[in-house]
Order: sequence, then C-alpha cells, then structure tokens
Amino acid sequence: MKKLLALFLILNSSYSFSQDIILELNKISEEKFILDGVVSDQEIDEAKILEVIYEETPSFNTMPSKETVGHFTYSDKFLYVGIKAKRSKVIAPLTTRDNRAIWRGDFTGIQFDTYGDARNNIIINSNASGSQSDAIRLPGTDWGGGPSVNSNVNYDFKSAGRITEDGYEIEFIIPFSEIPFPNGKKQAWKIKIFSGYIDDENDGVEVRAASSKSNRDASCQLCLLDHTIVMDDILIEKKLNFLPYVSSNLSGTRDKYSDRLDYQKPKFNYGVGFNLELNKNLSVEATINPDFSQVESDATRIDINSPTAINYPEKRPFFNRGIDAMDYQIDVFYSRSINDPSFASKIINQGRKSRLYVLSAFDEQTPYLVPTQYESFSGVAGKSFSNVIRYQNFISSKTQIGLLASNRYYEGDAYGNLYGFDALFNFSDVWKFEFEVFLNNNKEPDADWIDSDKKFGDYSVRLDGEKLSGNAVFATLRRDTETWRSYIEYSQLSDGFRSDLGFITTNDQKKYTLWHSYNQYPNKDLIKRYRVSLRQDFEYNYSHDISRSNFQGYLGFLTVLNTDVLYNYEYNFVKSHLDFQFRDFINHWVRVETQPTDFLNLNIFYKWGKDIAYRLETPMLGYETNIRFSSEISVNENFRISPTLNYQSIQNLDSNEYYFKGYIGRLDIRYQFTNFLDLRLISEYNDFSEQFFFQPLISWRPNPDTIFYLGGNQNYIETFTDYNSPHYRVNKTQLFLKFQYLFK
Repeated sequence: MKKLLALFLILNSSYSFSQDIILELNKISEEKFILDGVVSDQEIDEAKILEVIYEETPSFNTMPSKETVGHFTYSDKFLYVGIKAKRSKVIAPLTTRDNRAIWRGDFTGIQFDTYGDARNNIIINSNASGSQSDAIRLPGTDWGGGPSVNSNVNYDFKSAGRITEDGYEIEFIIPFSEIPFPNGKKQAWKIKIFSGYIDDENDGVEVRAASSKSNRDASCQLCLLDHTIVMDDILIEKKLNFLPYVSSNLSGTRDKYSDRLDYQKPKFNYGVGFNLELNKNLSVEATINPDFSQVESDATRIDINSPTAINYPEKRPFFNRGIDAMDYQIDVFYSRSINDPSFASKIINQGRKSRLYVLSAFDEQTPYLVPTQYESFSGVAGKSFSNVIRYQNFISSKTQIGLLASNRYYEGDAYGNLYGFDALFNFSDVWKFEFEVFLNNNKEPDADWIDSDKKFGDYSVRLDGEKLSGNAVFATLRRDTETWRSYIEYSQLSDGFRSDLGFITTNDQKKYTLWHSYNQYPNKDLIKRYRVSLRQDFEYNYSHDISRSNFQGYLGFLTVLNTDVLYNYEYNFVKSHLDFQFRDFINHWVRVETQPTDFLNLNIFYKWGKDIAYRLETPMLGYETNIRFSSEISVNENFRISPTLNYQSIQNLDSNEYYFKGYIGRLDIRYQFTNFLDLRLISEYNDFSEQFFFQPLISWRPNPDTIFYLGGNQNYIETFTDYNSPHYRVNKTQLFLKFQYLFK
C-alpha cells in the first residue's frame, strides 16, 4: 500500500519549472485596435509586454541576436496581439495557409495552453506578408522525442503585417469563439511568443527563439510555458455556424484512341453542415451529404514493392476538427476509412479535466482492409454505419488516461468492434511512460470485395463470414535529457486483431525495440549540432518464429548553409516475408535537407543496398536503389516552383536483371496573388503505370472554411490498345468547381 501511495505522489508531484509570471491584461474597446499591420502607440499604450529573450536553436537559452516584443490587450470578444521585430533583412513569402515556406523565412507567433495542464498547445503563426499557419502540439511522443504535432487544424484568426525600416510588425486578432478553453468569464492561459529568422550576420543560420526558457531535460515539453495572461469579464457566446456548399463536375472519357471523348451530363452535388457550440465545453457538429472530394491531389507514392496498403494524411475539415483526441501510436483510428459518407455527426465535450469525442457516420463506399503478418489485402465494401466514442481524463499535466470504443456495421450481419484503454505518465522531468491496450471482435462479410486463397493463422483472407477476435498492446518507457535519449518499446498484434475504423496493415507480431541516442550542441561554424543513435529491433510471430532482427546506426548533424544530414546504416540479421527468410544483408540511406539561399530549399533522399522484392510470386533478395528529390524555388515572394522526383528499382543480385524499376515525377507551380487567392498547376507522370495527369486549380479561401475552387483534370495514357502512339493521349478530362461559404 505504501508503494502504491508513493507512486501516486510521484505521478502527481509538481515539476521544478521556473515560477510563472502573471500578466494581468488591460481591457480595451474593439474600436481601438485596427488590423492594418501597424502596431501603433495608441493600440499598445495599455498593453502588457512579453519579450523573446531565449534563443532555443542553434544556441541554447542565450539572448537572441534580434529583438522581438509582443504587446497583449483584449476586448469582450477578442485577444489582440501586436508584435514588433527588429531585423536588418526580412524574408516574408506570400503563401497559402499552412504552407511550409512560411517557416523558412521570418515569422512570429503565439503558443497557448488554455487549460494550463499541458493537454495540448495551440500554435498561431504569421509572417509580415500575412501568411498564416496553425497547429496543435500534443503530449504524445513523436519520432524525434518531442511532442507530436497536428498541423491540419484550422483556427479562424486574423493577422496583418508590414515590413518597416528596421524590421517588421504583425498584428493578430484572435476570437475567443475560435479557441477552446474552460467555461467562465475569467480566464488564465499559459502563453509564450516565439519567432524565427535567418541570421544574416551569422552565415545565414536559422534561429528559433521564444519568451520561455527551454529545458532539454524535460519529458513534458508542453509544461515549459512560464507566463500566464489573465483576462476578466470576457464574453462567451453560443456559436452557430452553417456551411452550405455546391459543387459540379463535367467529365468525359474514351476507351480507344479512335473514339471521341464521351461527355456525361454535368453532376451537381450540394449539402450543408452546421456546428453548434452550446458553451465552451460542448459542441455538436453534423453534415448532410458532405463534399469530401479531394481537390488537393495527393502526391502519389511508390507502392510497387510495398506489401501493405499506404495511408495518406487527412485533409477534410470535418474530420480534422477535434482529431487531436484520436492521437494513437497504434493506428486504430484512420479517418479516411470513412470514405463517402451521406451523413456524419460529431460531439465534442471538452472540460477542464476531461474530454469526450463522439463520431457517427453512414458511409456509402466503405474501404475494407485485411491484415496478415507480412501483407495486407484491401477492397471496397458497400454501405456501413460507424461509431467512435473516445474519453480522456487529464489527472494532471503529467498524467492522463483514456478509453476508446468503436464499431462498424455493414449491410448484412457483418460487424467490427474495438475497445481500448491508454495512459500517459510523466514520472519526473526526464522519465515518461505510455501504453495502449485494445481488444476486438469481428464478423467478416460474406462478400467478394477481397478474393484470395491465402491463409493466416487460423483464418482465411477471403471474406467468408468468419468470426475473429484479437488484441493489441503498445508500451514504451522513455528517458530524455539534453545529452542522452533512450527508450524501450514493445508492441504486439495478435493474428485476429483488426480495427475496421483504423489502418492496421499487419498483425501476428510481437516487436521489441531498444533505442539509445547521444546528442550534442556545439554550435560551431562547421557543426551546429550532431546526434549518434543506435537501435535494435526484434520481431516474432505468435508461433515464436523470428521474423525480423536488425541493427541500425544513425548519424545526424546540422552544418553550414542550414544543411541537415542524417545517415542510416542497417544490418539485417533476419528478415522474413511469407515463408521465405533472408539473412545477413545490409542497406544504407542518407537524407539531406538544405536551404543554401533565401529562395532555394532542397531535400534529397538516397537509399542503396540489399532488400526484399516483395511483389514477386517468389520473394527474392535484390539490390535496391531509391532516390527521392524535391525542391522549392521561390522566384519571388509570390511565385514558387516545386519539382519532385521519386525513383525506385530492385535488381537481381546475380544477373542484374530488374525485378522492377520506375519513377514518379511531379511538378507543382504556384502563383500567389494574395494570401487568399492563388493559381496552382500540378503535373505528374507515373512511369510504373505509364500515366500522366495535369491539374490546374484556382483557389480563393478568405478563411479556413469559405472556399471557391475552379479547376480541372487532364488524364493521359501513353498508348491505347488500338493505337501505338509516341505521344500522350487524353483518355479522361474533367472540369470541376466548388463553392462553400461559412455563415456565422
């Protein structure tokens, strides 16, 4: 009993952070703050000041070389922030919202922890051209050891900026209605301001700085905000938003070169969504006949040698709102598994100590995924009805627990049920423990969506009405300090484990991972920082047969011209696929990202060595070459060109014959007229399928939810069956438009 009491006290003890600084903000009238990019004396004469005084990278907790000062006031409905930054040179590209180009120049922003419990941090950011971005930092651990980040959220805030003689100024108007926080007219939010810039006096080094002191020895990075703004007597309004849309497309196709394009009648779609916020804790959202079409074309990935399905990021606003509640290490929820809903609804109840997320959807065309130990099989089902219930309890800033229940019912009597429990504990400044446990029971449809004679464990891949059940477990123990980062990780997925609303591509596995990393930050002319890491993986199936054992060594460093280099060495003692086992082979990869000038960013990935050719009828060990190249060229502040090339091949080790080889080339050209209006031209050629498409698109987005699209698709194939053409010929053409307007 004493040991349990001691553990409880440890989990709920306070962190040894610096004492909070309280800023009691002054209330002003709305007429006093004018959003024009000019931080005037009149606007800030009653403001409380917060300065950026700590450089985070490349130096650590030193005084930054450039001055950045934030000024805070508020009114009944808005938080006002005016930021002045002194710079000798300003880089402020004009971009669409959330474009990565924002982070490669001069920017500044605010980070909020409105609940004061390190549940999540809301990030709002802009540059002097008014280009915006936003995100949420979550307490879960990302690959690099820091908090995970969801950049697909959208908060409807306003910003304006201008370049001055000695730097730039940016103003923010942040509606209280857009930010989640506890109920009550008096609010106390933990906060910091941050900035980034290219230090032209120090070889063009990228600098990141903030108002709060950093701590590289902290397992809870979200706990480091040490300033609190206090606002009295704010107005909390009930929010009711309507989001109607109308879209149309005209398409034509032909099967033979000799045929004319056969145009179908124009298709019109329409629907409406609404979001009702009853108070700051409770919101209800629903949508009827939603338009979930992907106007932003996904970049095609090479999957010719992938034995499993490939997932893509979620871009649909309905699913991205509140999605931070579904942040799991095991992919038990994948919103794009709801493919074509006729109706969807969502309830979010977010209190000071707990959160409830409820999602329901009727889907017309449902993806279906069958995992096995080494490969996955997919098909498209018919109609389905899905539900998700997610509950989280935030015991403290360092302890949280959660529950999950999801189910999907298909036409007929097929179903998939999943239940889960998860927890996150920060034991101390440096120790963190996470775990997840899931149970499922399923009944497969009796259908021809997937037709295969293969078996796995006691089950068949074919959809023949089988009942199955399984479990999954994930656990990790981490220790993170400035110099040493280590973790032990275990995961298991039984052969009957599935998540119909998730993205589980393999099962029948038990995996152990050991990771140890040494980090240094010398901040010298040649080496700014470096890292040496070692990793060991062991993987077994449930029959206790080893399926993989490998060792990896990493070397990473940041050097001149903002060049980040990461090299990986991998020795595979054992690596299996299906009934074939391969031993003692090596591969390497290196990734280089650099920004040698203000207008050029380059990213290069090169992998070479031996690996398995998975898609052969009999898997073979071959010599793999994988090259990925991408760049972004800023011709000026408005015009950017982004070419990418992805090449992959595997050769027979003896004959040098190619098992497969090919490439995907993509060109993205954008012209930004304003922050809200842009022209985009995308072209892509897939050498594996010998297909080419061209997509022009004009976009107008005055806020995250109001959208006007006008564009088209031109799809080409290299040859028709009736004509061997040396040129590309159109086999499908499409013209589409969409108008969506947010009524508040």
